[in-house]
Amino acid sequence: MTGCLRLYPSLFFFCVFLLAGCDNPVLEGPNYPAEVAPWISPEYKSDLEEIEIHTRLLLIGDAGLFLENDPTLAALTHWADAIAGSTVLFLGDNIYDDGMVEEKRAEAQRILGQQLAAVSSRKVVIPGNHDWGMNPAEQNIAAILNQQAYVDSWPAGNAIFTPRDGCIGPEKVVLAQRQNGMPRVVLLLLDPTPFMSPGLRELCPRDISDEAHFAALEALLAEHSDDFVVVASHYPMITGGPHGGLSYGFPVNILVSFFGWLYGGLGNTYEPLYAEWISRTQDVLRSNPPLLYAAGHDHNLQILESQGEVGVHVVSGAGAPQRVSTVTNIPETIFAHAAPGFFVLDIGARDSEPVVVLRVIENGFDDPVFEMEIDNPD
Repeated sequence: MTGCLRLYPSLFFFCVFLLAGCDNPVLEGPNYPAEVAPWISPEYKSDLEEIEIHTRLLLIGDAGLFLENDPTLAALTHWADAIAGSTVLFLGDNIYDDGMVEEKRAEAQRILGQQLAAVSSRKVVIPGNHDWGMNPAEQNIAAILNQQAYVDSWPAGNAIFTPRDGCIGPEKVVLAQRQNGMPRVVLLLLDPTPFMSPGLRELCPRDISDEAHFAALEALLAEHSDDFVVVASHYPMITGGPHGGLSYGFPVNILVSFFGWLYGGLGNTYEPLYAEWISRTQDVLRSNPPLLYAAGHDHNLQILESQGEVGVHVVSGAGAPQRVSTVTNIPETIFAHAAPGFFVLDIGARDSEPVVVLRVIENGFDDPVFEMEIDNPD
């Protein structure tokens, strides 16, 4: 066998690729890096009238690297401070690469502390796969509990870590109550990592089956069917980035496939447990579609149409400029750009009627690079 590997290394890696990546759907299409204009669907225009803003939610993911004078966090500060009572939702991978493990606690606190200190307003922090640990085979709950305790004890307060205790959720956070004709604004937050990594499920201190989880999500959607609801987790359900099948190119795509096979999955939407979670969650969302589903995980900025499960999908995983990767447009794409930045969701009124505006904020631009109104699904 060793001799075969020496003589036929290319054949060996080709076989590995076939074995590990045969179900890997390769997305075809051009990349849209920061150096070129974003891809914007010609069906959407950004000529919007102003609204009176009642609630602002900022969506930023994968910001877990320290950078002196970070321009993305500086922009986050500007947009959060502009509206009193804003909320920033950190969409996971808050600490690269291993989460808040004991042996790297000081650096992890520096990384997460920089993010929390960037805004004085309310902060909601949800975990991503890297917050559990670098490799699926090494993930454990210790890093999650350390991060949870750090957020809970944030000196300035006004910071929430959820879902708690390594559980999948859903957890509810109310951003705004009904008043002056405006609907209640509600976050429903998930951490599907234990669903995708069965070994982690038993670490949650609450014995909640998959069926109970989906039933709880369905019940919360029904309870808030007349409200503006944002459902969020670290993981996108649809994406034109690498986690959806867009290749990084040879030989990286082979290595990704190999290590995905070796570790039982790396968080790609086509992996069996991930795909099952997407299917079952979308079925639940269709019962009472929320306004928006937000995720990170892919290191880019995307807005995507749904198939009736939500108003729109948002991928906001470009919080760390050093990690921005690649993205292409797929049939559902409204906006796509591999550039550092985040999203702003403004909920307000125009002529006494509720209006929701989604804005794309990128480093180096004072104004949004794209804006669109979102209709709340019936």
